[in-house]
Amino acid sequence: MGTWGPKLYQDDIAEDVRSYYKDQLKRGKSNDDITSELLEQNEEIINDAEDAPVFWFALADSQWDLGRLLPVVKENALKYLNDGSNLEKWKDENLKKYAIRKKILEELEAKLNSPMPSEKKISQHKLYMCEWKIGDAFAYKLESNDAIENGFNGKYIVIYKVDESTWWPGHIIPIVYVKLTDGTELPKSVLDIESCEFVRTTLARRKPEYRMQLLSTSRKVIPTDKLIYVGNFSNLSTPEDEYIINDKVSIVTCNWSKFEETVINKYLKLNNR
Repeated sequence: MGTWGPKLYQDDIAEDVRSYYKDQLKRGKSNDDITSELLEQNEEIINDAEDAPVFWFALADSQWDLGRLLPVVKENALKYLNDGSNLEKWKDENLKKYAIRKKILEELEAKLNSPMPSEKKISQHKLYMCEWKIGDAFAYKLESNDAIENGFNGKYIVIYKVDESTWWPGHIIPIVYVKLTDGTELPKSVLDIESCEFVRTTLARRKPEYRMQLLSTSRKVIPTDKLIYVGNFSNLSTPEDEYIINDKVSIVTCNWSKFEETVINKYLKLNNR
């Protein structure tokens, strides 16, 4: 954890507390539940004489601003504001910063002792959840200028869902294999799909990766007019030379707006090595 200034949120702990608190409210959790989670997750910080004040100041300030300040949070914040322990370290470090911190904490104390605003409405996260089932396969016809210039016009990209992942703040997105047809016939069967060539997404430890996350934060970004449902298949083969990353966060991510361009570029750069 680090501190880079005397203001209330110029500190990693304070930033983390505020961010987590607001994010969890947007997920529909109750004020009491979020507070309990923060206390449990930050037990070590709360028991540290230097870090504890920062934690309580940030939580009290965040809750007061949204009309949700709990008595126990206010009590602990005021305790550290009154004992002056957090302010003393700034006196030894830098007198100018000490003066700023002193003013910040005086304002926080006055704020916490003033009438709290009414509880503010919190807009909930609008999260996308992929409706595709594991094994669902879709065909996407290549017709862009990029496809024409590189000799792919009329061919199909086959998208085959094998897993799913979570994209902040909680979108559920598909993890897929991407294949490319050799000709311009729409693939309709297992044999058709099996005959298509896997598109590599990157190289890792001298072995290729083939999986890709399709970033979707809303149904609106998915080109449904371009996707042709082929069917659900549970027995399609996977690449024999594939390197599979256990950490899903590290799997290549592709925005739908760049999907066709990305697939073509990766095929040209990685499949033709």
